[in-house]
Amino acid sequence: MSAEAHAAGAAPGRVQGPEHLQAPEQEPGPVRAPAPAGEPRVLVAEGLEAVLPSGTGVGPWSGEIRAGEQVLLLGPSGSGKSTLLRVLAGAIPSHQRGRVTGSVRLLDGTAGGAGAIDPVAGGVLATAPVLGHLGQDPVDGVCLPLIADDVALPLESACTPPERIGPRVHEVLSAMGVGELAHRSAAALSGGQLQRASLAAAIAARPRLLLLDEPTAMLDAEGVAAVRSAVDAATDQTGCALLLVEHRLDDWAGERGLDGLPARTVALDRSGRVLADGPTREVLTAHGPVLREQGCWLPREIEERAGGSWPAEPAGSAEPAGSAALVPLASATPRSEVLLHLRDATLGPPDASGRGDDAVLTCADLEIRAGRLLAVVGRNGAGKSTLLGALSRLDPLRAGTLEGAAAGLVLQRPESQFVADTVEDELAASGAPQDVRRAMLERLDLADHASQSPYRLSGGQQRRLSLGAMLLADRPVLLADEPGYGLDRSAQEAVLSLLREAADAGRGVVMTTHDLRSLEAADEVVVIADGRLVGPLAPSDLLADDALLRRAGLRVADRLGPHPREGTEAERAGSSAPVRADGSLSPGAGSPLSEQQSSAPADDPAPRTALDPLARPRTALDPPARPRAPLARRDPTVLLGLLTALSIVCITLTDPAPLLVLYALLAAGTMLGLRLGPLALARVQAPFVLFAAGVFMVNVLSRPGHEPWPDLPVRVTSEGIVLGAALALRALVIGLGAVAVVRASDPGRTMTSLRTHARLPARIALALLAGQRLLEDLPRRWATITRAHRLRRPPSADGTPARLGPRAMARCAFALLVDAIRSSTRIAFALESRGLGTGERTQWRTAALTRADGALVVGVVLAVAAVLALAG
Repeated sequence: MSAEAHAAGAAPGRVQGPEHLQAPEQEPGPVRAPAPAGEPRVLVAEGLEAVLPSGTGVGPWSGEIRAGEQVLLLGPSGSGKSTLLRVLAGAIPSHQRGRVTGSVRLLDGTAGGAGAIDPVAGGVLATAPVLGHLGQDPVDGVCLPLIADDVALPLESACTPPERIGPRVHEVLSAMGVGELAHRSAAALSGGQLQRASLAAAIAARPRLLLLDEPTAMLDAEGVAAVRSAVDAATDQTGCALLLVEHRLDDWAGERGLDGLPARTVALDRSGRVLADGPTREVLTAHGPVLREQGCWLPREIEERAGGSWPAEPAGSAEPAGSAALVPLASATPRSEVLLHLRDATLGPPDASGRGDDAVLTCADLEIRAGRLLAVVGRNGAGKSTLLGALSRLDPLRAGTLEGAAAGLVLQRPESQFVADTVEDELAASGAPQDVRRAMLERLDLADHASQSPYRLSGGQQRRLSLGAMLLADRPVLLADEPGYGLDRSAQEAVLSLLREAADAGRGVVMTTHDLRSLEAADEVVVIADGRLVGPLAPSDLLADDALLRRAGLRVADRLGPHPREGTEAERAGSSAPVRADGSLSPGAGSPLSEQQSSAPADDPAPRTALDPLARPRTALDPPARPRAPLARRDPTVLLGLLTALSIVCITLTDPAPLLVLYALLAAGTMLGLRLGPLALARVQAPFVLFAAGVFMVNVLSRPGHEPWPDLPVRVTSEGIVLGAALALRALVIGLGAVAVVRASDPGRTMTSLRTHARLPARIALALLAGQRLLEDLPRRWATITRAHRLRRPPSADGTPARLGPRAMARCAFALLVDAIRSSTRIAFALESRGLGTGERTQWRTAALTRADGALVVGVVLAVAAVLALAG
């Protein structure tokens, strides 16, 4: 059904949900806060309302945001916070179907409001000059292969002089604590690193309005501090306004408590209606109980005023008697019996051979006991996901032993584990009886979605479904990687309740988390710090141990900011990114070492934990690394031109002799120019050799003419031999030339060179690079999907996840295709939000021709001319 059809019966303008989802009327009424007087308006909305095809929506909202104003958009999951941000960014209806009513204008600061922009009519490209946007998924927020190029993209779109782009890119990346990642490939970065890089791109062009959708969801305490400090510095420096969606309010506020939050809050109820719009302290004081009841996380001060506990008690404690029976018991296991034992283990991410040199954890000893819920905490990249990968037997141990029962693992991205077309079939894939599945659907609050595709569920619903499916698989040990990631209060409490019930039913349960509020559900906690496991210990003991909290980089809401690491005086001084005297951003928290150790993308093994202390990280102020191979230093446009000319010459030749000489010269030049050995050259040519052999045989056996060997059982002609050899050598020469050009030129340098010398339009060049970004990420996505699907199958006798058969691999391939299509749409939105259109733009990096390029052209021309002269 269309959005219009859904909206037709709504009053006013939107289909309403069930009555129990509607916010009760509250006294006092909504608080209204005047915008800061004297500051120019950035955004003006009147009756703005958006309705999606599903009938859900947000609004109507009337209000304005002024320059320098920070606004918190607060509401439970499903209340339309992200929808509102996408409307303001121009993505609805241009990128996502939906009906938008009312009016909204973005003001670009020109006199008299002549520069008013309508995001609904103009779309994403119209808003790009004045608006920066950071979405929820950081993986698709970086749209170009190299981080520096991605951050430079909005600056090029704003026609920033090229000489100013490099310093600005370095400035914003350093403010995020990832300045050393400028020349790193996006495919090699962690989720936290990508989140910081995406935010750097959002603020690089100094937008007038910054939209941030859960910018700290994947960050540890130090990452949150760096992002918060950089955002504050950006708003102070440029006067841009901020509209923030954030669950982790205490982490964002830091030691200032309520005063550290944006001064103004727009609160939404569960139906998407505006509950209040006013000063943050007044809104949270007046409407805190309602927001808490509907599932919002609130600052500790408000929680305590509302009479709640902090951290919140898990919802499992309030479940009716008998609810634990819905979680099947794996076996009649006595409580506290050891189910899984890791002894003296060394853990690290596997390389292509399944081994590697970069250990993340050493001397790891851990017992998983029945009836116990163990929490694992630590910095991003400390090795939490690596530990779960080893406990699930997905990843081999570098050293040590693992003994005990089979374990089920719920990954951070639940959609990667879906194996069926509907929610009910997803639970049926576990093999549980129908009555147990029906009970689980009710327990997960998904009975009304039984026939729906799991991919159409909300994030919290997907998390509950993935966990429920693994619970029904009846494994003695259950592992959950960041089960509360990105969830609001009610969704997180539901997930923690399921985990608690699983432990109470006799399973051994392990969960990783960076949210200390989750520890209330745990029986014990293990800290990963400095490559070692510390504990188990009681959660209360951890919260009371300042030294251990500092080592782990953790934070408690009533302590002063994130605990600095032991180290230099500068490190102990804090991790803020203040504004320098000249108004520029100074580097934020997170040293290169800390962020280099940052965790891999969801469910991936952690990256290397050690850096070469003698190697200075390259920044955006440094030129790209100079290739070592001589041919790789040549301009890609020159190489492509030489390949084109050589191909034309080969096509005109019908004599095999000059083609053979050209092939020999080209092979020698390729080996010298690319530093390839004969065997390596043979391997890269193998496909072309097979093709050339086929062309030769077809011509030898089918061409009419003189038969030099009439006694052979097949007809072979002299004309066929000559023509076949010529065609085969053509294929080899052109193929080898193409191999040489591809190996000598990376796509980024090639697009830069073509934009400079061939005037290739930027829109085409950068779109091709965005495609390369997606292709580079496909191996990681494929590994995540196949690992997830292996976990859904019955394990082998020793507990190792089963291998996938052809049918399962086909299902994984389809899941990868769906994932890639969704990512491509998000990357397209990111490109447009950075201003990639058909308008004028500058080019940061250019490619200059050198004397060596000219010498190469002259040398090739003379060599080809000599061969042709000798052949003539």
